[in-house]
Amino acid sequence: MKLRGKRVLISTPELKKSALELSASDEDLIMRDAMKQWQKLEVFAVGDEVTNLNAGDSVYIQTYALESGERIEIEGNIKFLVPDTAVAIIW
Repeated sequence: MKLRGKRVLISTPELKKSALELSASDEDLIMRDAMKQWQKLEVFAVGDEVTNLNAGDSVYIQTYALESGERIEIEGNIKFLVPDTAVAIIW
C-alpha cells in the first residue's frame, strides 16, 4: 500500500464489541463518543509528501478532524484518513 499526498492514516483503538446487535447509526454514535476520549493514536501510514511524521509515531488528532476524516477498513481494522495538518501533537 502506498499513501499519496499530505495524508495520514491513523489507527484507532479497538472498541469493545456489544453483545447486542447495534444499528449503523448507534455504532456511529458510539464511535463519536469514543473519539472524544482518544489522546494518543498511532500513525499507521503517511503520504509520500509528509516529512515530519513516520508510521508508528504517537499523535494527538483533534476530535473534529477525526469526525470529518474518512474511515477506511484495512486488514480488518478501522483507520482514519486525515490531512497531515490535523496532527496537533507528536509524542
